[in-house]
Amino acid sequence: MQTLLKRWPLLLVAVLAVGMLLLGACKDEDKDEDGVTPGATAKATVGEWPGNTDGVSPTEVKIGTLLPMSNTPATTWGTAISGGMKAYAAYINDNGGIYGRKINLVIGDTQYTGPGAIEAARKLVEQDKVFALQGGLGTGAMAAAYKYIEEKGVPDMWLLAGEARFTDPVSRNRFVWLVDYEDEGRLLGKYIGEKYDGKKLGILAQNDDFGKAGEEGVKLGIEDVGAELESVTEYYDATQTDVTAQTQRLKNADVDVIAVYGMPQQAASLMKTARETLDWDVPFVVTGVDAVEIEGALAGYANIEGAVSVVYGHQAYEVDWPGIAAFRANLAKYGGGAGANNLSLTGYVIMQATVHLLEQTGPDLTRDAFLTTAESLCKWMGPVGIAPTSLSPTDHRFTQVERYVKATGVDKEFRWEFFGENMSFESTKDCTVPTPHPEATKQPPLP
Repeated sequence: MQTLLKRWPLLLVAVLAVGMLLLGACKDEDKDEDGVTPGATAKATVGEWPGNTDGVSPTEVKIGTLLPMSNTPATTWGTAISGGMKAYAAYINDNGGIYGRKINLVIGDTQYTGPGAIEAARKLVEQDKVFALQGGLGTGAMAAAYKYIEEKGVPDMWLLAGEARFTDPVSRNRFVWLVDYEDEGRLLGKYIGEKYDGKKLGILAQNDDFGKAGEEGVKLGIEDVGAELESVTEYYDATQTDVTAQTQRLKNADVDVIAVYGMPQQAASLMKTARETLDWDVPFVVTGVDAVEIEGALAGYANIEGAVSVVYGHQAYEVDWPGIAAFRANLAKYGGGAGANNLSLTGYVIMQATVHLLEQTGPDLTRDAFLTTAESLCKWMGPVGIAPTSLSPTDHRFTQVERYVKATGVDKEFRWEFFGENMSFESTKDCTVPTPHPEATKQPPLP
């Protein structure tokens, strides 16, 4: 379920300011080299931790989220994602809650920093006593807090970060929403290998774990299809927004196609430089992080036309898709003015997934039972998904399918249009669909 930007004038300004802040491919802050909070441990099982029913009462279940809500341009992201979460929670509450429990969504403001994330996590866990967390945004922020959350045994659901560290090794309490960057890179590499075998590949990559994981994935994907391409890589630092020099060097290297594992602003800089400054009609293949509506405005619609990427779900502008139509209707009714874009859709579907687990768990809600339900998720298809999702005790990554898209259109008609079939790297292939709790059918329907 690819879930990012659409609100044009406001978000253009925000993304220009944020640049490298998208979906957490930022530098880590205030942690040791492994991203571990000192003193944290992963060895206990959830049943050994205290507070197994914290946040649960006969009338309420407290769900927390860690998002940037102030003092950073990434507030645009936090505001929109939380707006989607609030809208779906309000829909559930307006329809009686889950087994009579209303959802109390508590937002922790990370300010998109490691110290901010630790402080917000401690408050949510120790003072607000939330039952679970969901949708924590950003590698840097979550890398500083995830071991603390693990130590406390709080379900840490649907992290919005794509790096392998969050699921390798698996911790029972933590689940990740996004595709692993290396896995995604393999899909892009497969496309490049099949279409440009024998050519020369240029890669623009952010000089951090995000960029290097994607670069490695692209190369592996080329190998997967038996193709051979000579390659050259240009790196940029995450704080660098102008990649004119890197683009010029790639042209001087006479590459035939460019793969980009960078943020939207840097990808846009490359496209604009190639087309407008260098008069260079080289094809672009970009990470799904860049497959957002605002990228057309950043790069220039003529410059980005035909660029290839991947997404993992239906988009907020697909108004004829039933799940999207329901999202837009509920956002209009319960969203408090939140815009119907792919960021608010992200928050909405994350809350949907959490609610589904609450329904499946049943009225006798504990953290143990909830996590057991999560690890038993089998072939569940959300209303805006493109393929079913399965999880297991060894598979805690929600999204393991994507589809190719191509950039086309101008202004509000700019789209990333599907082509080809779904490409799955689902690791949980054999599972049994669990029997729903007898009372599950009496809960609010999934719109």
